[in-house]
Parts: sequence; C-alpha cells; structure tokens
Amino acid sequence: MFLDDGHPTAIFHPCGGVRVSGISVTELTTTSASNSDPGLGWGIANVGSREGHSVAQIRLLATPPGWELQTTKPGTLLTAFSVDRTYIVAADTADPTAGNDSSVAFTLRDLRSLTDGEVWAVPKPFAQPQAMTRDEFRRHAAASC
Repeated sequence: MFLDDGHPTAIFHPCGGVRVSGISVTELTTTSASNSDPGLGWGIANVGSREGHSVAQIRLLATPPGWELQTTKPGTLLTAFSVDRTYIVAADTADPTAGNDSSVAFTLRDLRSLTDGEVWAVPKPFAQPQAMTRDEFRRHAAASC
C-alpha cells in the first residue's frame, strides 16, 4: 500500500503468473464481532476472461476497465477513507494453490508516514504491517510463493 497522488493504492505480487481476480477493502469498526451489521466495504472482481484485465497496482475505490463493482447491501458501500479508521485490503486470485494470500491493515496515517519509494506491507503472511522499500516488498512477496 502507498499513496499515489494522495489516493490509497495497492500493489500486488501474485505467484507464478496467477492473476488477481478480486480486491476488497473493509473498514474495521469498534463494534462487537457478534454484531450482524456489516461495516463499510468495497469490492471489485475481474469478470472478464482470465487472460485479460490483469492488474499489478490499483487505486482503491476506483474500478479499472474490465472489472465490476461487487454488489453490496444498501448503505454499506465504502466511498471514501477517513483519517480515524483502520482498513483491511485483500486480494483474491483465481488459483487458491498459488501461494499464501495476505491482507494488509492500514490507516491513512500509516500511508502518509511513508517516504518516497516505500510501501506499507507485511513481510510475511499474517505478520504485522510495516514500512519497507518496494524491493523489500518484492523479495518478501516472492518468498511467500
């Protein structure tokens, strides 16, 4: 994750040429986990052919060509990021055997703290996110394949 012209942007490193088929963002809430009221969320899916519409980077809350916004319950669509909230971004692939999936929790404060060339990422699946260079991100991502 990083800010691209002020917009939260995710980069991906899928294993073995597998394509990202879906991306979701969920706003974490302080309500009880047993609460059935879903928090705000945003999700898109690559509904085209597996050969087309691949992404390696995407500006969150923007739908790239060939992708579609996923249906959400009325009133639950995430349309903007707030400075006082935490978000989790996750990517899905068409091949569940293609390495370890990982999600990243972030705040706008985390992304604003990055220096030029840094990203907010996890060094290995299920680890705590941290600032790292893009080269470090690529090395860690490749090692998780």
